[in-house]
Amino acid sequence: MKFKSVSIIMLLVYLVACSPGAKKGVDQIELTEKPVPISSVKHITGFFGHRIDVNRNNYIKNFPIDKYVDFIVKREHTDWNWTQAEQHGKWVESAYLSAIQSDDEELLKKAQTVLDRIIDSQEDDGYVGATAKDYRSQERPVRGMDPYELYFVFHAFITVYEETGNEKALVAVEKLADYFLMNFGPGKQEFWPSDLRPPENVNKKLSGTSQFAGHSVHYSWEGTLLADPVTRLYELTGKEKYLKWSQWVVSNIDKWSGWDSFSRLDSVASGNIGVDKLQPYVHSHTFHMNFMGFLRLYRVTGDRSLLTKVIGAWNDISKRQMYITGGVSVAEHYEHDYVKPLSGNIVETCATMSWMQLTQMLLEITGEVKYADAIERLMINHVFAAQDAEHGSCRYHTAPNGSKPEGYFHGPDCCTASGHRIISLIPTFAFAEKGSNFYINQYLASDYEGADFKLSVETIYPESESINIVVGSEVPVQKDLFLRIPAWCNNPQVMVNGKEVEQVKSGAYLKLANTWKKDDVIALTFPMEEHWVMRKNHSEYSMYYLAGGEHMYKENPTDKVPSAFVRGPIVYALDMVWNEQLNNDTVNLNTDIRVDTSIKPIKIHKPDASLLGPVYETKAYYDKKEVNVILTPFANIGQWYRKDGPKPDEHAHAFSYGIWLYDSSIN
Repeated sequence: MKFKSVSIIMLLVYLVACSPGAKKGVDQIELTEKPVPISSVKHITGFFGHRIDVNRNNYIKNFPIDKYVDFIVKREHTDWNWTQAEQHGKWVESAYLSAIQSDDEELLKKAQTVLDRIIDSQEDDGYVGATAKDYRSQERPVRGMDPYELYFVFHAFITVYEETGNEKALVAVEKLADYFLMNFGPGKQEFWPSDLRPPENVNKKLSGTSQFAGHSVHYSWEGTLLADPVTRLYELTGKEKYLKWSQWVVSNIDKWSGWDSFSRLDSVASGNIGVDKLQPYVHSHTFHMNFMGFLRLYRVTGDRSLLTKVIGAWNDISKRQMYITGGVSVAEHYEHDYVKPLSGNIVETCATMSWMQLTQMLLEITGEVKYADAIERLMINHVFAAQDAEHGSCRYHTAPNGSKPEGYFHGPDCCTASGHRIISLIPTFAFAEKGSNFYINQYLASDYEGADFKLSVETIYPESESINIVVGSEVPVQKDLFLRIPAWCNNPQVMVNGKEVEQVKSGAYLKLANTWKKDDVIALTFPMEEHWVMRKNHSEYSMYYLAGGEHMYKENPTDKVPSAFVRGPIVYALDMVWNEQLNNDTVNLNTDIRVDTSIKPIKIHKPDASLLGPVYETKAYYDKKEVNVILTPFANIGQWYRKDGPKPDEHAHAFSYGIWLYDSSIN
């Protein structure tokens, strides 16, 4: 009786909100930092600029997008597989962002043509996915993976409208949203992960697939993720029906999941449980996408409990389940305690993408430097390690210790598409503003060209410890500059026009209030300590499987603990591509190599100019014989062959690499 009464109340609220003349909403929470338009971030150079160019020129431009748009336009898909139907949304958003940022007219024209084809195929009722029309009905309006696939179409359309003012994209995304509002809501279809209904679904372990909410083992969160783009649409249009629908979605997560997963995020925030305990399987990427929806709803409604839930989950993940490189996810999910295997299906690129976006959203809302620090660590280490340095394709998983080139060549699938999307988004993470406040969060060698303020970031950071910020505005401009001083740096130094700034604090913003004139120079030095670090909470692991085949892990204690070499935020690896002297490309790093961690590695010339540096040489033992080995930043493992030798087969395990190495004192 109680359940029925609640449903009736929610239905009345929903109908009032969707009626003509419903009051236009206004965001209650302003962003602390608003990202600058991507069009204002120009001329990115250095290692990151080169890899961003590889993403645009070698991957996005050469991607056979017409094949996947044909797949959408034909609309004959009835299979469960989602990889073909998520390509068009991710490609359109990536192509537009990359083209606008780089002033690439050729790519922009191609992106517009592709967008027009997709929108022109949109059905009168708003559907624009891949599922065959004769498969869909009022009782079955979508395929099980449609919400996930169309999540990226929603965001692509909105991004295009925000960046270009393309009204056609706005009309299309509203029609798409209205399709879901027409078919899902009180008294309509819902995002049930299985055929079970309350109370039979309570605490039931699921497997297989669901009709409207993706994989059953994701417990409805693969359907509810649409609250994110639909709330974004409300922020854009002010139409209450989109807000109320998103609130309805979130309010039902507990019921649909059967595990009270949404409500129990409060227990994660209080530290009573880890995020892995919310349900039997916590899929990282799916949770991140839902968390972004919660944050949008927080901004709109001011409901601080939503922010508390997300911050609590972020804190738990970053403490227990984040790797030294900033990457997250174990075989696509979050594990218990500090279980983080070193090899295998580790650090999924989809999870990297959504974790980076989620972290950026938290930075924009809170202005807390720790989020920008986390983005830096991920960008400097794992994002480009996942990218093939030649063709730009991204791996599905990029383990800290593994082999290559196998892993760079697959798909197209979810992770190849997510890889090019997150690399296209990176320029949006560099700078932010609010009124007269201007924030520099990521020190990309680049130019910022705003309406009233211009500057250049001149550096090869993080290879160099030095960064010069040079004002380029022709007319003096009053700005409060907020410079991120990374938490990892113990003795940061800042000078303005040759005068040292006192009391520079690590892990915080340095505020510099001034009327800035052309050629003013802010010189930053972030000294980077070089040292070996032993792995904390290390274990050996054994794998087991859930009913649906998902990989899970158990800990096995060990007294052998590996170490990693780091320099400031840079994590290093022993990569066999650069260690030909060992005469064994597929060396087993666990058994054949021991490094002397009592010796400080020596900086040497880079073996290739395209590498992120610096590069080091250190003493090790190979097959119990003393040798010198080369350590290169982990970001460089995207180089999967030796330039002076034949390329291995793209699916081979030709070259081993590893961050975590055992000390020579270990047998």
